[in-house]
Amino acid sequence: MAIHQYALEKLQHFTLLATTTITAVGNQTGVDLAGYEGDIQIILNATAAGSGAAFACRISEADTLGGSYTAVTGGGFTDIGNAATKQVITLNSDNLKRFISFEVTGETGTASSSITVNGFGLAKYG
Repeated sequence: MAIHQYALEKLQHFTLLATTTITAVGNQTGVDLAGYEGDIQIILNATAAGSGAAFACRISEADTLGGSYTAVTGGGFTDIGNAATKQVITLNSDNLKRFISFEVTGETGTASSSITVNGFGLAKYG
């Protein structure tokens, strides 16, 4: 078996936010990274937030599910503004706390956007 085939067999998908219309700031449910190793990619897809409106979004981390979440270095997305967007960030799960979550941390104007956030990473034991 080629190395790339082995890696693809270990590739796992996780959802940080199922497609949801967001109209206010807030935190989403955390995802447990205990079963992942190395780099993870987090993909945000969003519709436009509206004319003169925007959302600021980031990935945060905590030691426990529902614990005190703090911003992840390099975990910020470009604001969701008046255009649809697809953004990808790469983080090393080995350098993160056990749980991560997607957070909408700021709102400009009266924003509304349909947002989906998914992640991919290699399973530790696959």
